[in-house]
Amino acid sequence: MIALTELGDRTMLITLCLSAQYRRPWLVLAATVSALTISTVIGVIIGYLLSASFPVTLIVVLSGLMFLVLGLYSLWRSRSNADIESATPSTFVGMISLVLVSELGDKSQIAILALAAQSFFPLMIFLGAMIGFILVNATGSFVGDRIAHRLSTRSVRLVTGVVFLLFGVLILIGMI
Repeated sequence: MIALTELGDRTMLITLCLSAQYRRPWLVLAATVSALTISTVIGVIIGYLLSASFPVTLIVVLSGLMFLVLGLYSLWRSRSNADIESATPSTFVGMISLVLVSELGDKSQIAILALAAQSFFPLMIFLGAMIGFILVNATGSFVGDRIAHRLSTRSVRLVTGVVFLLFGVLILIGMI
């Protein structure tokens, strides 16, 4: 179920864009899986408390703003012809943050919360969700890397910037 909700979802597209931008599919996949693990744990164990404590609108606005900032940053970086910078610990944490904030309140997290609420086997819900996430986002990570080998660094940054800006705007106006 989670694999189906993630196909073509913003998390898969974020993974694809990050992989194309940094050209480090294993690092991007590790960051994505780390964020999704955190998100899934929240959904299975404390999702109800989180949704009761923080207004969903706050999470949505933070997610939209993060996309806008990263989109503008990618566009600003596209002016440079320098190669993609090597990934640093702060890059890895930034990837995790982006995926985690975008996943909070997402349809897959809601599905996980609903499944966990109806099941007596939360560990199985967690494992099933993680398998679905890994399958879909591994595809996005390696497809993004393959795309990056065919495009210039500047083109990758431009496309990534535009995609992130589009996501930010669509999130803030409530379309996704």
